[in-house]
Amino acid sequence: MRIGIMLRNVAERQGTGIYTRNLVRELLRQDQENEYVLFYSNPDDLGRYAGPSNVTETVVTAPIKLAWDQCRMPREVKKNGLDLLFHPKFTLPLFASCKTVMSIHGASWFVHPELYANKLDLAYIKACMPLYCRKADAILSNSQLTTDDFVRILKVPREKIHTIYLGTNESFRVIDDKAALEEARKKYKLPDKFILSVIRYDPRKNFENLIRAFGILRNRIPCKLVATGVGVEKYRDELPEEVRPYADDITFLGWVEPDDLPMLYNLARCKFFPSVYEEFGIPTCEAMACGCPPVVSKTGALPEIAGDAGLIVDPRNPEEMADALEKLYTDDELQSKLAARSLERAKLFTWTRCAESTLKVLNSLA
Repeated sequence: MRIGIMLRNVAERQGTGIYTRNLVRELLRQDQENEYVLFYSNPDDLGRYAGPSNVTETVVTAPIKLAWDQCRMPREVKKNGLDLLFHPKFTLPLFASCKTVMSIHGASWFVHPELYANKLDLAYIKACMPLYCRKADAILSNSQLTTDDFVRILKVPREKIHTIYLGTNESFRVIDDKAALEEARKKYKLPDKFILSVIRYDPRKNFENLIRAFGILRNRIPCKLVATGVGVEKYRDELPEEVRPYADDITFLGWVEPDDLPMLYNLARCKFFPSVYEEFGIPTCEAMACGCPPVVSKTGALPEIAGDAGLIVDPRNPEEMADALEKLYTDDELQSKLAARSLERAKLFTWTRCAESTLKVLNSLA
């Protein structure tokens, strides 16, 4: 079978970019039978997956994403004689003349539209997502929550959606090299003991309640918070009045290179991720793989992902979040127990397993 993969998002730093890069790498490692044509929108991505004899890379240009998807890709499908077109994000060319598969990463546009500032993008999604779902021969969902949302809200036939969990790569693990850990601590000027939040500058990440919970905890006991992710340094200017006296106990690292992130998880006491409506949450899997127990929201898919390895809290209740953080920060026995559970739970979330399940769906459409 000749499979095309749309890779205009392959260089994105977080979320779907992480998923796309790791999934495609594993698909190409596991599958030497099918032929793959990889479509990039940026010439700089050429060569990213070069090497395998069953892989062809090509650049497709267009002035905007909509034109790339709906105008250029149908022509590329015919030109390359594709049997199947797969997009690891949430769109499809509606006039593609082959079978199509897309990945969906959540339905928060429909569940929490108030969290999206760009109303034009929101209107586009609400208008076009039902069309993409009808066009797709199969849909890959990142969690059971996402599957259930699409069935309930968009009336997608349940048999069309396949729930396939995302994963973490091998670098996220317990690190025993004390010298390397201390080097990372010095590099990022990290405190000896701290709570870690891996988020980005985005209202969906619930920073206001996250930081209020830390402020309540800091008012009870000495503690430190480290936040990392795209744009998190902007939060420094948004600290609530009651938290500002503790500003020196909060470190905003901004973007940390993926190679260093496992060090931070290994050094942290716990990971704090009270997102309002996370549809999967790769950082939770990364933390668990490093033995870093999570404190996560009871909303969204985070309870589904964390299971019994973390503490589950109400993201709208800073007092409840502070209580959970205090338990993990002060109770060594609880922290060790949840760290062990985290390592066991993390075995469910691997890119190898994700690619195996994805390939099974793709081959079923041959």
